[in-house]
Amino acid sequence: MSIRPPGLPLLSVLVLLGGGPARSEGAPPPVMAFKFAWPVPSHVSITERIDSGREHASLKYDGVLTARKPGPGSELRFENLQQLDSDSPRSPPGVASTEDPKARLTTFTKPGLVLSGTGALTDLAGLEPAFERAVTVLETDPRARETQRARWDNPLFQTVLRDRAELTWTAWVGTWNGVRLAPGQEQTKTTALRHPNGPLEQRSTLRHQGAVAETPGAVRLEWETSLGGASYRQVVARTRELRCSAALARNASDPCAAEVLESASSVTTVELITEPNTLRPFSVRIVDTEAFTVKGQPPVIQRAERTYAFDWTRKAKQRPPTR
Repeated sequence: MSIRPPGLPLLSVLVLLGGGPARSEGAPPPVMAFKFAWPVPSHVSITERIDSGREHASLKYDGVLTARKPGPGSELRFENLQQLDSDSPRSPPGVASTEDPKARLTTFTKPGLVLSGTGALTDLAGLEPAFERAVTVLETDPRARETQRARWDNPLFQTVLRDRAELTWTAWVGTWNGVRLAPGQEQTKTTALRHPNGPLEQRSTLRHQGAVAETPGAVRLEWETSLGGASYRQVVARTRELRCSAALARNASDPCAAEVLESASSVTTVELITEPNTLRPFSVRIVDTEAFTVKGQPPVIQRAERTYAFDWTRKAKQRPPTR
């Protein structure tokens, strides 16, 4: 199994060349090289929080990186999955929850990541066991677990799980691995994308915000991608039209009227605090904002935030020896 490319290609960055004479007074800051170099083996405790219209969740798990045997590279496994009490507001009594159980199940399913020697994600490991662990944590009732397992028999759901794993590693490490950039510098690039419902242009920007005073040895990096304009509006309009047609095919009485989409945009920002020479992250914050306006209706803005906190000081839990 190889990693399936996500629906929209990931950011392709222009590498700036560094080096040259020593810095003198008034010279620009030196270029920094970002490189994946986590110690092998290594352990990190991760706390993840999600807040969106579809999902509110808090969870904790351990990331354990070990050498891959046989063969080169390494594998990052996620163990000791726990569901934490959420501070997110609950629906009032008598009001149906808007949370999507499929989205929550996707969040809690943590397959292992197979990495090359340079830190590139090449494969996933243990997708089905990871799904089973998520179901066990989320559902205490065995009968309810069977309902969750039924969602597994859906190719689209499995694809979402794979894409989520790839995009998570991209936000943690992949975007910056191999990039060279000076503090205060940014790169912007426009990329032509292919989408089943039409061509798109994605604008991507990398920013190196410099050292983080409260975290010695760390730097703050930002990555922003945006989609908008006429091409994106047309793709979104076509997607909504197809979704409406599918709903009517399932149920002819389903209210799904024709609409005129006047505008649409999608912006994703990633803020990463990390060690530049190892790309061991301390924190990651991902914010997805989608906005659209249908003629005759007020604008709609949908926002989702996902944060990760990494604790590299905790020791891994001792597992009983295998017989």
